[in-house]
This record gives sequence, C-alpha cells and structure tokens, in this order.
Amino acid sequence: MDKETIQRLFSEYLNTYDEAQHRQVWFEYSKIFQEFWKSKIMAYGKIPIPEADYDQIIKMIDAKARGFNSKTDEAIAIVGLRQGTWYRIFNDLKEKESIRTTLDKIFKSDDELELIALIDRLQKENADNKNGLTGKSANALDALLFINKPDNFISCVSLSHRIQIMESFGFDLAKDFSSYGEQVIGSNQRIIDGFREKFGIGAWPRTISTFLYAVSQIKSSWYKAEIVPGETVLPSEEQDTENESEFVLEKHLEDFLVGNWESTELGKNYELFEDEGGTSQQYPTEGRDRIDILVKDKKDGSFVVIELKKGQTNDDTVGQLARYMGWVKKHKANGKKVNGIIIARSNDPRLRNALEVVPNTKLLLYRVNFSLIQPIDQG
Repeated sequence: MDKETIQRLFSEYLNTYDEAQHRQVWFEYSKIFQEFWKSKIMAYGKIPIPEADYDQIIKMIDAKARGFNSKTDEAIAIVGLRQGTWYRIFNDLKEKESIRTTLDKIFKSDDELELIALIDRLQKENADNKNGLTGKSANALDALLFINKPDNFISCVSLSHRIQIMESFGFDLAKDFSSYGEQVIGSNQRIIDGFREKFGIGAWPRTISTFLYAVSQIKSSWYKAEIVPGETVLPSEEQDTENESEFVLEKHLEDFLVGNWESTELGKNYELFEDEGGTSQQYPTEGRDRIDILVKDKKDGSFVVIELKKGQTNDDTVGQLARYMGWVKKHKANGKKVNGIIIARSNDPRLRNALEVVPNTKLLLYRVNFSLIQPIDQG
C-alpha cells in the first residue's frame, strides 16, 4: 500500500476517532493501574487481594474480561488470556519479590537499552513460574507496559502481530532481534518510528494501534487470520437456565483454580504447564479446540489433562477428554504417561461408566459453600 493511501486513510480515521478523549481515558486508567500497582502489588506482606480489585484492572486490560461492556468500556485489546491466568500473574507478582521488583524497575525506566536488559532479566526470573507473564507472544507484558505508560507504547500486544505489521509496511524486520527484551522494546519502537519516518504519521501510539485494527483496508493488508488462544466459546442459547448457571459457575471455577493453583488440592501434586504453544489454561490443540487446564505431575513429569464438565453431555465430555489426551500423547508427552481428570458438579453414574473404558482417567467432584452471617457487632 502506497504512502498517499495510508495517509488518506489515517486522515479519514482521525475524523471518527476522538484522540483527545481517548488520551484522557487512558490517562485516568493509567493512574488507577499505577495506584493498584503501588498499593496492592508492591505493598509489603502477602495480604490477599480481593478478586474485585483484580477484576477492575483486568477489565481495563482485556476486552474479554469478566464484566467488560463493549458499549461503555474501553480495554487495551483482546489480549487472549483467561481471567484465571491474569489472577495468577498478579498473585505471582504480589508473592515473588524478584519478578515484582524487576517489573517495577521496568515500569519506571524510559531508557531503551535498560528496558531491554530488564525485560531479559524478567523473562529469566519468571521462567519457572508458569503464569503467562513472559509468554512467547508477550501479550500480558506488552499490555502491562501500555497501561503503565500509554504515551510510550503501542497497544498491539501480540509479538506475532507486530512482526506481521513490520513485514507488511516495510519497516525494519525483527530478524535481528536477538533477545526477548529486544523483541518487546524493539518492535514497539520500530512501529512507532516506521509510521513517523515512512508515512509522516507521528500520532499517539494508541491511535496508530487502533488504526491498524479498526480500518478494514489497513488490517487486511497486514493481518493473517489466526485463532486467538483463550477465545471464549459461549453456551448455546437453547440451554435451560439451570445449565446456563452451571456453565457460568464452572467457568468461574476454572479461573479460580488457575488463579489460586498452589493453594488448591490439585496444586499439591501438579504444576501448571506453559511453553511456546500457550499457557496452561485453555491450552490450544487443533483448530478451535482448547484444553481447560493442562498440567504436569510434580513427581514424574507426566501430563494431566483436566476438563470441567461445562453444560455438555457426558458423552461429549468424555470424548473431548480422550481426544485431548491423545493429542497431548502425540505432540507433548515424549513417551511419558498422559492422565485425564474430569471435574464435575454431580456424581453421575453414566459419566463414571463412560470413564471406565478410558484408561488413566478419574472423576473429581467440586462443592460450593455459600453462607450469610450476621456481623458480630449487630444484635
């Protein structure tokens, strides 16, 4: 696409995008995030943070977050991480001094070389945490960089998207990025510099980012379709009210399990799995298929596929579990044993019967305890 066309499309886009208003929104969001970071994450001690506090921040970050309303709210992007993964990221940052301190230094720095070195250090310090903070595509980290300093960073949070943008618009390519930090910081700067130097567009980074996605002629020039890990699949409209409630409850259970993994019974024996393919929650397999939670046994390193029975038939649930176990055995296990766990609300004998003929599987039940109590200072 030639320079004149891009400039024309950008000028037309500015007629529909109130940059001043959006800058004010992100100025306020950034203040909220920085206060959350200072008073909740960096605060001394390990006082648990209420999910509601997390949810307020996650809703500003991710358009797929719980409670996000596309008509009234603004978020950085469809980041592609589940709510429980965000909980785990923030819980780990709260509890682990090394990554918390390094990320705090990253937030405070404006020097490109220092930022690269600090991000490389963060990746190394976070390597064993399996939380998604420093994943291969850097979605979470890029989103946090933007919300902390929206004037300095683009909000195209996926490194794969950034590479596509650089290649399509003829900016310096990413092939000479030798480290994770260089990928994150270098791609950000090259896209900002590229629009300014090649097209004469020196706009606010957020405006450039939204332009790349919102204008169909522009997006089609660079975007190669891909399935976003963690994409939400909603229950069908035909489900009855009881099944809908069960689906929602079990979706929250999935987020809770991942976000509080180490304190659960499962966390005693299994560790969350993360590699270049994705994070443990909603781990991508083939097509649109996603494993609810993929973990490894702490003792022998064998894989365990965990599926929550979400508003579907017993046959569908067992078939899905068997299919995912087969995929893991073929693509990930390297000869190690693959086990399967179904977590359900009720002890259905039909489900138990189906699992009898699927080796290395078991059923676990969950219980929800909800009660109301009267404050002790009330008579």
